[in-house]
Amino acid sequence: MKYLKYFLLVILQFAIVELVVWFHTTGLGWHISELTPSDAISLWGTVTTIVFLVFSVLALWNVDQKIQELNEMKRSIGDKFDSIETKNREVMLEADKAQRDIVKQAEEQIKRILDKSTYRQNFYDTLTRIANEPDFGRQVQEYTHFLRTSGDIEGINYAYVYICRGNAYLMLSRDDKALSDFEMAAKLDTKTVVPFFALGHYYVTKKDYLKSIEIYKEGLKIDPQDDSLLMNIANSYSAMGEYAKADAYYDRALTFNPDLAMAYYNKAKLTKEKKEELWKEKCMAYLNHCIKIMPYFYDSNINKAALLREDNKNAEAAEVLTNVIEPTFRPEFIMAILQRGIAYRLIGKMPQALNDFNTVLLYQPHNVQNLSNLSVAHFSMGHINEALYFAHIGLDEAEQQNRHDCDAEFNEVINRIDAMSHTIVRTQ
Repeated sequence: MKYLKYFLLVILQFAIVELVVWFHTTGLGWHISELTPSDAISLWGTVTTIVFLVFSVLALWNVDQKIQELNEMKRSIGDKFDSIETKNREVMLEADKAQRDIVKQAEEQIKRILDKSTYRQNFYDTLTRIANEPDFGRQVQEYTHFLRTSGDIEGINYAYVYICRGNAYLMLSRDDKALSDFEMAAKLDTKTVVPFFALGHYYVTKKDYLKSIEIYKEGLKIDPQDDSLLMNIANSYSAMGEYAKADAYYDRALTFNPDLAMAYYNKAKLTKEKKEELWKEKCMAYLNHCIKIMPYFYDSNINKAALLREDNKNAEAAEVLTNVIEPTFRPEFIMAILQRGIAYRLIGKMPQALNDFNTVLLYQPHNVQNLSNLSVAHFSMGHINEALYFAHIGLDEAEQQNRHDCDAEFNEVINRIDAMSHTIVRTQ
């Protein structure tokens, strides 16, 4: 197809030659027989020239057509390029505008986040300050003012404010107001169990344990594994004397939280109240489990000591209580009290010195240096029996601890008391 027109031109050339020959052979022109060689050559050159001219014209026409097509293509490409450039500029302008809008929106969003964060921080700082107010009436006033003026900021838990004010009302025995606030908190917060604790506690204070159980069970619909709700249900059943149900809920709480020390403590109390067979052994086992989880939980240690005293194990009871009393204050604090007592003793302020030494004795009963100062202070005040008692106790502790830096003071008190006793005997 590419060379079709050239093929047609060749065919046209032969056709024209044939036409010329035919023209002369039919008598319309020269006769072939009359043609000389030069005439034939001239004729053929004429025909060839005509054909060449026709071919040249057609070729030029074709070249011109190609040039026009190329120009048209060039114009088309130029138009497309201009269109692309225009669209590119439009896209760039739109991108710049979009970028500016995004930056502006981001700045506004960051500002809103910072404002909300600052507001929330102020929110909780304010609530902390109000909660530390010792006057519950003043608390109610400030919570009320806060609710009226704080507006409605997203992310702020206003249910918590109503719970706090409800607790303040409860302390003022304004039960209707407290109940209203707790119910409002439940309406505002439908996704957590916090309002159910507040409402349930309200009914516990009214000794309406059935209603408290109902409220706590509503909370379990939101979080069936909340061990604190299960504990509160068990406590309410225990208060009603339904020990089997209470025990079942304590066990459910321990299923979800095996390290729930309070559950073991409450099971110990429940066992003591039921007084079933081997109740002491069971109670002691629960208390020991509780103390294992929370070694310094005072209530468990106090109840364990009470059980030991019932069995005349007073030394063990004292040791249990000592183990939780000693860590109450830092050793540096106790040492400061001891050193102040020594200073009081040296300047002759024996009552103040004795107070400090007794304080140290409470928290560190095995402190050899303190026992030495107690012995000396009592001797200086004429308390012979007390001085002798602490001197002997101190020597025993020094022997057990292999610490003998205070032996001289203990022995001096003992020797002086012994000398005094011999003087009294000889005088008599």
